[in-house]
Amino acid sequence: MSRILIASALALAGALPAGAQTTYSKSRDTLHFRQSTQLRMTLTTPQGEIPMTVDQNATIAFVRTSGDSARAWFDSLAISAKGPQGEQRPATDSALKLPFQLTLDSRGRVSNVVSPKWPSELQAMADPSRSFDDFFLRLPAKPLKVGLAWSDTTVHTDSTADRFLRWVRRTDYRVERDTTVGATQALVVRTKQAMTASISAPVPNQGMRSDAQLTGESDGYFVFAPKTGQLLARRGQGKIEGPMKVTGSMGEMQMNQSIAVTNSIDLVK
Repeated sequence: MSRILIASALALAGALPAGAQTTYSKSRDTLHFRQSTQLRMTLTTPQGEIPMTVDQNATIAFVRTSGDSARAWFDSLAISAKGPQGEQRPATDSALKLPFQLTLDSRGRVSNVVSPKWPSELQAMADPSRSFDDFFLRLPAKPLKVGLAWSDTTVHTDSTADRFLRWVRRTDYRVERDTTVGATQALVVRTKQAMTASISAPVPNQGMRSDAQLTGESDGYFVFAPKTGQLLARRGQGKIEGPMKVTGSMGEMQMNQSIAVTNSIDLVK
């Protein structure tokens, strides 16, 4: 996808407009990102381990509107899941073109996400409200250059009558090297992240409730083009695990949940 430039980071920084080095583009062009996510989950119960997998491949359209507001939607979406009940490949046509509304500030901070009403047949496999929690590179106040390091902490809390979710992510960033994608000059930003999550929610279509406390780590990198102010790519992998309690009419069960995640994002215009 990319190759290392011979030019030094200092020469690159001098060639780019200072104002473009730490901000996202305000262009109203519609961008399309190809996203692939793989979840490998294991529930450890008193009766043994239950493995499950979920694979999601999508094309996400994203466009800036007035101010810091933005809209997004799925142009394509394919989901497959494997578990004790076999393999499922639900139809996803009903999820396409449903609009997300959100705020994206000039440094990549996403807030005020309003998700569409998700089709009931997909609710047990994918949660659209989390689609942009960690999508964009969070830019620093200082101009980007090779060797620059910074940290950022994000907290996402959702609470409704029957569910509660709180994610805390602390991410360390470091500009590793310069590169090119096609003819576009860019920077590779390495990331390491520590995560905690508290999740309490009904189990879809099961008449039960789950409560989980999870911790984990991930690492990966972003490819960001300072001159155009665009995210070009992302790669990441990580693992999060911890205890989970499931309660229902039959009583209570304690188990451990482990989730390994790999994720890729590529700008495809």
